[in-house]
Amino acid sequence: MDEKDLSKHVERVEKHVKGGKEFIAGTQVLTNDSTHVHGSWKRCLTQYNIDPSSKNKPRILTGRALKNYTEPLEEFLDIAKAGIQNLYASVEKAGYIILLGDANGVTIDYLGNPKDERENRDAGLYLGSVWTESIEGTCGMGTCIEERRAITIHRDEHFRAPNIGLSCSTTPLFLPDGELLGTLDISLLRPPPEKESQLLALQLVNYYARLIENAYFLRLFKESWIIRFNTMQAFVEVVTDNILAVDSEGFIIAGNASAQREITLRDGSSPISRHLSDVFDLRFEELMSHALHKTTTIMPMRTVRTGRQYYATFRAPELNIVRLPQGDETVVCQKNSSSPFMTLEYLAGTDAKMLHNINCARRVMNKDISILLIGETGTGKEVCARAIHEASARSMNPFVALNCASIPESLIESELFGYKQGAFTGAKSKGMRGKILQSDGGTLFLDEIGDMPLNLQTRLLRVLAEKEILPLGSETPIRVDLHVICATLRNLEELVQKGEFREDLYYRMNGVTITLPPLRERTDKALLIENILSLENNGRPKDIDSDAFEVLLSAPWPGNVRQLRNVLRYALAVCEDETIKLADLPPEILQASSLPIETITRSLEPVVRTIESCPEEVPPDSMQFAERTAILNILKKKKWNITVASTDLGISRATLYRKMKKYNIIPPNEMEASS
Repeated sequence: MDEKDLSKHVERVEKHVKGGKEFIAGTQVLTNDSTHVHGSWKRCLTQYNIDPSSKNKPRILTGRALKNYTEPLEEFLDIAKAGIQNLYASVEKAGYIILLGDANGVTIDYLGNPKDERENRDAGLYLGSVWTESIEGTCGMGTCIEERRAITIHRDEHFRAPNIGLSCSTTPLFLPDGELLGTLDISLLRPPPEKESQLLALQLVNYYARLIENAYFLRLFKESWIIRFNTMQAFVEVVTDNILAVDSEGFIIAGNASAQREITLRDGSSPISRHLSDVFDLRFEELMSHALHKTTTIMPMRTVRTGRQYYATFRAPELNIVRLPQGDETVVCQKNSSSPFMTLEYLAGTDAKMLHNINCARRVMNKDISILLIGETGTGKEVCARAIHEASARSMNPFVALNCASIPESLIESELFGYKQGAFTGAKSKGMRGKILQSDGGTLFLDEIGDMPLNLQTRLLRVLAEKEILPLGSETPIRVDLHVICATLRNLEELVQKGEFREDLYYRMNGVTITLPPLRERTDKALLIENILSLENNGRPKDIDSDAFEVLLSAPWPGNVRQLRNVLRYALAVCEDETIKLADLPPEILQASSLPIETITRSLEPVVRTIESCPEEVPPDSMQFAERTAILNILKKKKWNITVASTDLGISRATLYRKMKKYNIIPPNEMEASS
């Protein structure tokens, strides 16, 4: 900017502030933003005493000074990164730069074309730049913070002369309680003259700011029950406009800005601190049941005061344990676990071997003795480990699980032992506490321990022996108090003989060995079937006819308890009355049954007569016929909703369509159309 243009800008600012809200000739009309720009210019002259002709470059923090602003917001930065990357991908070709600022006006993240880095830095559109009104005068980020609203500061609306070539569209980011969290800004070095050219930029930055706010809301309240609701049923699963967080007593403890506006505007009072049942015609028990057992179900609900209808989905807390009231009792449920019951007595049942196992576990669980669980896949090794933890004196402390077979060898060390900041390229700025430190005072469960690399076995042995851990990049060991439970389906003694597993570690872990019997060997299968069926049916009993029960008792169950749970879930999904019959069992279970094929076919006959004709190559006494019957039953039950039916059947929509074509299953609407 030459001296002539500089003096014109200074004169325009001074005349505008002194002359009020009317711009002098030659100044562009600011329409809705004119009042806010006028107020900002006045603050800059009279309150901050900023010289509009100052040519100082924007201030940029580096090193330790910047870390003071980024470290307290590390979790927020992790969430926001995906949002700003998607935003940048949408506007990169247009030359925009993305700035994520904190509530102090400091840029804590930045995305721009690397080729323009020097020019961006000189303009202050860079990581660590400080954009507050008290320093830079009227600007996108600073004025947005002052006004707490989305705003575009375009070209010569900027107060300081070095900034008048920029266009900055900025929107605020808020915490659920309304406190300012930061700003999201999209800026252009060489914008067109017309301010209207930035309308789309402002809309985009607003859209992504709300996405970031909602994602951070879900992270902040990950230990709460979550309600996501919308007025349109078709969009509730894809557009998360309104979100509420509910505590363990059923009280609404927080809501995103959209949810609070919606309920307050429609219902007359804020939903925060009110009980769920006082706001919606929804009991807290219903919310928990849907969140735990019907995670894909969309549920209608209405506000109590006005009767306005919404459609909602629910999410359970990201905790190891949630409690689901059942009458006067409390049933302990395990989210994302292979069994919802977590008591040792429940796991033992009446099987003699399991009773012996549980007795052994109780004797050693509060002593410094490691436990090794051995069993086939699906026998419930992790469920047993969690039950031991919950029954022990460590139950109030963390239960931390690590599957040694599911994590790449290159990552197991950092996952297990953690690392200090700067330990390696890509490490988090504050380092990471590994699974061992996370389980301090509690229980560390190492699943598939036989797959742990030899070099890490040596380090683990030292931790178990010395009760100390040395994170990657650290020179000072940290004391740790933990109880270790390991599990494997491999023969560790054979691995020791082959030199694939350390003998000293094997004996250190093998304080007591508990072998979980496969389902086919358990003597209490009948009780187990009834218990699991009741649990999968939300605590309500469900009848099974004698033939179906005999099939379940005699099945070989190669997948053990896990397979049994999946079979019972399937049966509950397809069953159309109060009793589970042979026709409700999956085809592979019927095929493995010892029942005569005539018995199976005869049980299917009442259902067969009501269905459409089968292809000739599907004989009535075949397993394909049973599969066709089961598919048709669940399609009818789900009113021919392919998406819901495929979810209940545990197959993809494409697979369901192929099977429908194979078995000549035609939806009613297609039959009418063809007629």
